[in-house]
Amino acid sequence: MFRRSFLHLRPVRSCVAHRGSNVSVQRLMSTEGAEGTPNAKNTYQLKKRKFGLGTAILCTIPFITFGLGTWQVQRLRWKHSLIERLEERMFLDPVPLPRRISATTMDDYEYRRVEVVGTFQHDQEMLVGPRTRGDGVVGYFLVTPLVREDGSRVLIKRGWVSNAKKEQSSRPESLVQGPVKVEGLMRLTEQPNSFTPDNVPEKNQWYWIDLDTMANLTYSQPLMVESVSDKPSYHDKLLIDQGVPIGRSPVVEVRNSHLQYIVTWYSLSLATTAMLWVLLRRKNLPTNIKKRP
Repeated sequence: MFRRSFLHLRPVRSCVAHRGSNVSVQRLMSTEGAEGTPNAKNTYQLKKRKFGLGTAILCTIPFITFGLGTWQVQRLRWKHSLIERLEERMFLDPVPLPRRISATTMDDYEYRRVEVVGTFQHDQEMLVGPRTRGDGVVGYFLVTPLVREDGSRVLIKRGWVSNAKKEQSSRPESLVQGPVKVEGLMRLTEQPNSFTPDNVPEKNQWYWIDLDTMANLTYSQPLMVESVSDKPSYHDKLLIDQGVPIGRSPVVEVRNSHLQYIVTWYSLSLATTAMLWVLLRRKNLPTNIKKRP
């Protein structure tokens, strides 16, 4: 009898255990669902975000900056070609300065060696500066009108004098009298940068060479010849002490910053491309959207 009762109870225990396990599974599923496990009420979805105006603008920046960098590469090649052409022109034999040069052919004479004969008008000289030499000495460039034999006038950029020899009374050796022959380079007007002060012509204060204004004030043609000096550097010390203007070195002074622009624009293109990639990747990441019952 006891044995029959034991056999009778075994299915009951199995059934209870089975029912208990089902309850545990249901509880486990309900608990996991509450914590974010995929079920009927909680699923992972790919959230679609709108393609906004800021993203659209960012997409264009890499292409624009890359195009600007490529354009600067072309400008760099053009500038190198220009410098080579000016250097070749500078070392040609000097030619007599024409009486007049038209505006259309003015560029063909820049950095061309020319010769001109005339008399300096020292009472109309202009000091441009201050300018600092490589040795740290501060001074000014001396610009003086030259009256030619036919009565026409041109401007001569005679060279650099120190600040101590700024006044004419301190440099009598520079006040050359009578006809002189000047050999130099034809130069055009300067282009000041954003840090250069404005000239004050009424006070004879010049910070940069404004060829047209200087020519009008001195009744000269808008032509400037810049004296050059091929003498060794140790000879400059004697000229500085005497106050004699020192001519410029025979080198082409043309601003060339295109290589810096190339590095800048291509770096911006690379940086904005990386930013765009990160932004678009974040927009496509899957997000967990919980649906309430």
